Amino acid sequence: MPIADVLMVDSSPTQADPGLAQREPPLSREVEVSPGISLACVKPEIAERVMAATGFRASSPRHRTAMYAFVRYDPPGREWDSDHEITKLLFLSHFVRANEAGFEYSARIVTAKTGDLTSIEPANVAPPFARAYCLAGARGLWLTQADAVTLRDLGAAYKRVYPLLTKSRVGVAVSAFAGTPFILFENQVALLLATILEGLVSTMPQRASRQFATRVPDLAREVELPELDRAWAEKTYSLRSKLAHGGPRLPSVGSPDRAIKTLELDETIAKLDELLRRILRKALLDDAFRGRVESIDTRLPVPGVGCPKCRSTDDTLIPVRCPSCQGSWR
Repeated sequence: MPIADVLMVDSSPTQADPGLAQREPPLSREVEVSPGISLACVKPEIAERVMAATGFRASSPRHRTAMYAFVRYDPPGREWDSDHEITKLLFLSHFVRANEAGFEYSARIVTAKTGDLTSIEPANVAPPFARAYCLAGARGLWLTQADAVTLRDLGAAYKRVYPLLTKSRVGVAVSAFAGTPFILFENQVALLLATILEGLVSTMPQRASRQFATRVPDLAREVELPELDRAWAEKTYSLRSKLAHGGPRLPSVGSPDRAIKTLELDETIAKLDELLRRILRKALLDDAFRGRVESIDTRLPVPGVGCPKCRSTDDTLIPVRCPSCQGSWR
């Protein structure tokens, strides 16, 4: 009897935004995204039974249905995804596009030769990773047919470059970003995203904000987000500082412009998320780009500060400005 490990992706996002789902339909044809593992549609009767048996959610008046699923026939090991290959692809799917796929609807299933489902063994899923969450400004929360091809290429690239990522700044950023879709609270997500981006562009504690404001727009242009300019980078770094030091991210509840500020903030955080997604995806796929990120000090030098003695031997340093009198040591 055929045995398969499956991970179902809920169709709720398409029902919440049917207009966008019609313009950018989710995957509908099978794509092998890794040897032996496919993204494919599943028979509705099988999907509903698996989702009912594995879901963490309270009972709902409607049946949950799947858009598509990761499917692996004849899986190795005695437990679901014992070699973590589906797990890697699920995490990497969030580097392709913001989506709500988590590990909630995962199981090993057995079907008869007729295709009927005969048994379901739910996967042992850690609760924090049962569901993924998308930021308020994100759109199109599913993988399209083209996205499945990108995921296939990204999975192959990740396997190839994985040994090179150990202890590299790109590798640290990839590891940290992979966990962000599973954090519910947006303040925490925003702070973590900004910190990850700072870790990529700020290589020394001195002039950290200047490094961020100088280098982020350059990377944004390389990943086709030219609108994320220096002013946006400075605003984002200010948000990061505010959140890191416990400040409120929004005006008080009674502020007349709170609604406008909320929309602006949602947009800023969603753009930050998309910027990191594109940078890290390109870094995995493009060796030359990854090299430029790793050597960003050489490619985009940012002067440090120095006293007169230091500057006498290093003309790249800039004067230190006194915070009291605003005068500089020259």
